[in-house]
Amino acid sequence: MNTRPATVHAPALATEVMARRVSALLCLSLMAVLVVGLAHWTHGFEVWTFEGRRQAQVQAGELRARPVLLRASDGSVLRWWGDADAAPAASLVAFVYTRCPSVCRVLGDEYQQMQRELATRQGAGPTRRDVRLVSISFDAEHDDPAQLARYAANMRIDPRYWTLAVPATHDDASALLRSLGVVVVPDGAGGFVHNGAIHLLDERGRLRGLYEFDQWPQALEAAQRLALTRPEASR
Repeated sequence: MNTRPATVHAPALATEVMARRVSALLCLSLMAVLVVGLAHWTHGFEVWTFEGRRQAQVQAGELRARPVLLRASDGSVLRWWGDADAAPAASLVAFVYTRCPSVCRVLGDEYQQMQRELATRQGAGPTRRDVRLVSISFDAEHDDPAQLARYAANMRIDPRYWTLAVPATHDDASALLRSLGVVVVPDGAGGFVHNGAIHLLDERGRLRGLYEFDQWPQALEAAQRLALTRPEASR
């Protein structure tokens, strides 16, 4: 019986060793890319949730509303945040769609309370022009001005304090949502799952704060403080 060990040729052995080294380098490179990506996404591994990341971006001043054309429920066309002089000093913005049976209804109730507060406070501090409630529908294909008008009547929206509008096109809606880090996902039943936060924006469209819907008193107070920093509000 031949018990001599099989001969391993030097070229074949060198090729195998080189292949293993290349595989190891590729694995290390992929791991490095993954670590760098996670570090960026989590702001140095400090935040792990999407809303946590948005809060970190707000603190860093990284999010700003894309100036887009908005069609209001009264038929007018607006372009907020494209002209800082014409925009309100502080806007409390919520993203909704009129067919929404859940979070949008809750946001509507909270905005009604803020509207009453603004009406009560209009004689003191910043004027109603300086703090504006804004509900923006992202469902540009369904929520035309006529539909918005019906929704505004149902929600008892007072246009002196509260604006309901929709971006002029689906692309405008998508651009605005992306610019503020808002996620909207079809729910498979004809509706959407989306962020329910109240967004505090300054006159240039910079996102200055994020609040849960039940934090509307804090959001309104922050908007009042932000409005007071605008030169026109202190004259």
